[in-house]
Amino acid sequence: MFKTENNNNNNKEGKLFSFFSPSRSRNAGLSKEQAQFDGKYNLVNFFKFLKNHFGDLTILNLIFILTNFSLVLVLFATSGNTNDYISAPSSPFYQQIYGAMRYAQGPDTSALNAVFGTFTSVSVPTLITNILYYSAFTLLITFGLSNVGMAYVTRAMVRREHTFVWHDYWYAVKRDWKQGLLVGVIDCALIFLISYALMFYYSNLAVGGFYINVMFYLSIFFALFYFVMRLYIYLMVITFKLKTFKLFKNAMIFSLLGIKRNLCALLGIGLVAFVSFYLILMFSSVAMILPFIFTFALMYFIGTYCAYPVIVKFMIEPYEKEHPKVEEEIPEEEKIFTDRG
Repeated sequence: MFKTENNNNNNKEGKLFSFFSPSRSRNAGLSKEQAQFDGKYNLVNFFKFLKNHFGDLTILNLIFILTNFSLVLVLFATSGNTNDYISAPSSPFYQQIYGAMRYAQGPDTSALNAVFGTFTSVSVPTLITNILYYSAFTLLITFGLSNVGMAYVTRAMVRREHTFVWHDYWYAVKRDWKQGLLVGVIDCALIFLISYALMFYYSNLAVGGFYINVMFYLSIFFALFYFVMRLYIYLMVITFKLKTFKLFKNAMIFSLLGIKRNLCALLGIGLVAFVSFYLILMFSSVAMILPFIFTFALMYFIGTYCAYPVIVKFMIEPYEKEHPKVEEEIPEEEKIFTDRG
């Protein structure tokens, strides 16, 4: 049921680039401060964990960005920096006013032309812009794999295990790439459908009736519910050997069973997103680097910190009670020595 993990990383000294070397073993031990843990995943311990892993989270965020670099390209294309700008009428009534000016020019048509005949600059996508947009399809491959790596590393942080971010990230991707790829495709499809529904119903709120309003708020509910489900899906991918259908089924169940911790996760992640967005609006030239340094990894760490104890309580502990570990005793004739007291 549980995924087996290979933690036998031999120490290799003398590496020129130690950042990319798996020389730091997960069994290297914890500091005295990290070892002081009362077993409670509360707010106080959260900030202790965050302090201990602040540097690792920045590295993890950078790896996540590099893995999903096409997302950066799409955001760059959305900014309009690769577009051309042309002059176009600012009013949809320009053609009618222009026709009237051609055949019946007078004071009234001149006044209308002054109001509706103005021009504005319009941004037009170029070939480069379209290529950058099409690069988003690579997320179907990279998104699920990067989430597997993020879940594996942040779970190790929450379990107070020694982590070497680069090696552990790619170890998880290599081990669970098949299911991670499948779950990633499903995840991208669901995110697209939910986002499309939100935009569609929001754009029709003004002209829609009761039905549109109900569907809009239902879309918000499903978006939040699925966001909570995602906190558990990738954690279960790296922890258990389960079929993909059961991953989503269990995630739905955990979304209800762990409602208190799930609400805390939503509040924490929402606060990080709000602060980051606000800082970008206020100090765009400086705060734009936040998503590249810390934002995504911090939000993922908050989600793992809130979700993993729920998995332990409702899935791991019951399994361990039903399947207790039996310690093998060394036969008397094979004992190396006997404690005589």
